[in-house]
Amino acid sequence: MTRHVRVTTAHQPGPAEPLRLEAGEEVTVGRRDDTWPAWVWCEASGGRTGWAPEAFLAREAPEFDRATMLHDYDATELDAPAGSVLEVLSAEGGWFWCRTDDGRTGWIPEADTSPA
Repeated sequence: MTRHVRVTTAHQPGPAEPLRLEAGEEVTVGRRDDTWPAWVWCEASGGRTGWAPEAFLAREAPEFDRATMLHDYDATELDAPAGSVLEVLSAEGGWFWCRTDDGRTGWIPEADTSPA
């Protein structure tokens, strides 16, 4: 069954280029996000940085700062006005990975939505 949510608070992504990683890519893991503790700061080759769900990372031990991506990952956030309806494709640590009616995909905070 397909799940949909309605955006209750408009969401606009920041200006930074979103981090995109491939399965098997190695990253350096930094600090945990204070607001979204399931997310950690990552740095990939070429100085690319951004937040990623810790569940997408494989580490030999939790204290190690190197990890390998388990899945392809795209940190794109959706530009979604209040009232828009989105299809939820997955959920990670308080965020939904969604698709719009016109096929765009990206993240939006679960707290900015309600069931549609």
